[in-house]
Amino acid sequence: MWFPEMLFSKRMAVVTLLAVLVAPTPSRAQTSATPNLMCAWSTSIAPVDDWQRLITLGDPYVGNPNSDVTVIEYFDPNCPHCKTLHPIMTRVISDRKDDAVFYKIPFPLWRYSLPQIEALYVAAQDNRYHEMLNMQYARQQPGGLGVDELVAIAGEIGLDPVAFSERLERGHNQKTILSRRQEIADLGVRGTPSVMINGRFVSSDSKSYECLVQLIDAAGQ
Repeated sequence: MWFPEMLFSKRMAVVTLLAVLVAPTPSRAQTSATPNLMCAWSTSIAPVDDWQRLITLGDPYVGNPNSDVTVIEYFDPNCPHCKTLHPIMTRVISDRKDDAVFYKIPFPLWRYSLPQIEALYVAAQDNRYHEMLNMQYARQQPGGLGVDELVAIAGEIGLDPVAFSERLERGHNQKTILSRRQEIADLGVRGTPSVMINGRFVSSDSKSYECLVQLIDAAGQ
């Protein structure tokens, strides 16, 4: 069976729960662990104490790797909710890149997402991971993108289409993609997007720009 706890439905993008209030006041200078907005940590997934093990040396990142705050977004490139969150996260990263380090780690929901995730890792070899992801979201369609479309994207973002196609066909990253998926699922993750800040997952209702910024600021205090 494919992805035992998965392949639910396309509506399976997040577990909706409220949790302990943690959001700060609107002003960044006034940010504190005692909030006045309904920003919350998830109560459906337990905090991960050893969350550092979830990051590998080769994972592409944006932001300040020396900061005290690490943000991990688990996504599937074919997830509509991930596409919706993408511009929000882009804005958060732009505004907090000096205060946190951001990772986007694939969590495949469907079999047809695997070639696209392979394409992301192939693009990462030439420092085009995020460019490839941006284009995949821009062209998101039911059933995912085909190999020809991925090769075309590679050319558009400055990669050699022939070399890219050869690497993509080899599929060297497939075992890693699936083993990491299992590792993430073992945490209790069942859908995407899922956002973790220093080992604590953000609740479904708190993935707005305002809440993400406030939770990041609170984590850095």
